[in-house]
Amino acid sequence: MKKLIAGICFCLLMPSLAQAKKETVDTHLINEMLTTLNQQYIRPVDNADLIYAGVQVMHDMDKKLVISKGTDKFYVYYDGMIRRPIPFPYRNDDILGWVKALSKIIATSAKYSDAAHLHDFELPDLIMKRMTDQLDEYTHYYSEYEYNEEERKNAVYTLFNDRIIDDDILYLKVRTFNQQTSSMIKHSLEKYGDKIEGVILDLRSNSGGILNEAIQVASMFCDNEIITYTSGRNPKDKHYYTSGKNPIFTKPMVVMIDAETASAAEVLAGALQEQSRAKLIGTHSFGKGTIQSVTKMSNDGKLVLTTEQFFTPSGKIIHKKGIDPDVCLTRRYEDVCNPESRVKIDADIDAAFTLLHEAIPVPEY
Repeated sequence: MKKLIAGICFCLLMPSLAQAKKETVDTHLINEMLTTLNQQYIRPVDNADLIYAGVQVMHDMDKKLVISKGTDKFYVYYDGMIRRPIPFPYRNDDILGWVKALSKIIATSAKYSDAAHLHDFELPDLIMKRMTDQLDEYTHYYSEYEYNEEERKNAVYTLFNDRIIDDDILYLKVRTFNQQTSSMIKHSLEKYGDKIEGVILDLRSNSGGILNEAIQVASMFCDNEIITYTSGRNPKDKHYYTSGKNPIFTKPMVVMIDAETASAAEVLAGALQEQSRAKLIGTHSFGKGTIQSVTKMSNDGKLVLTTEQFFTPSGKIIHKKGIDPDVCLTRRYEDVCNPESRVKIDADIDAAFTLLHEAIPVPEY
């Protein structure tokens, strides 16, 4: 009788034991990710390459598990043997087809690999991280517990200082653009007023920040000029940013840049240069000219995705190109201005001072 009961219990347990090896895939989340990447990423994506990059996390878990990519199929190998070929959808834009293919890869891997099966609940998160990381250095997927909004104190705090040089030159040091930057610069300009004959704006080591703050700063020096424009997946869709009217300072200015001047700081420097509003001195800038948007996923994760890029007023690309100064302080070859971090070189301020004085009109008596 005991053997009969044990046999019945075993038979009852058989379905759950079999199901234990079945992969439970959050297909909705994967669909959401692939749809967002296909619709919003700054460039068209190859879904086969994305999936292939993503599933390599399973090989990291179990070296016996190998997923390779052919011309029209994925192949799942385990322990040196082919386990399952999985065909690509006929079209790259067949998102549901790619979701099914990825689900089959995960299910097959979990069937043969204990490590993949053990981590089945976190595989979608891990795969999405790997997929986004191979797009560019600024696109990334964060799981629910990884992403932290910037603290409010960091949003309002600015690394800023000002001082007067040689009685009539206002030196402004700006290390980031945030909610206080434009108001601090405006306060300095109004405080010194007619006493100053020129401005040195030091953007060395400025990694960027809030674009609208940089536009507000430009409005203090430019009169209704194009500062930058952005374009995304469709090059015909352009968004122009212009300065306001009636600038509060119209006298000569020099802008200092270096290899760590990036993003919104490059936008401002490039605009002041191309609108003939300032001379640039220093080194070639960093070349970070893309815009990232944050999308909340259905699992409360966050997708930080590159969606647009900046252009200078004349249409030059900033991303990976950077801005060249008018006066280069690191030139080693005739036509090349090398990028170099010079934030700690005080002698460069003297060079900026000399350049500025060349632009200040000599008073007539």
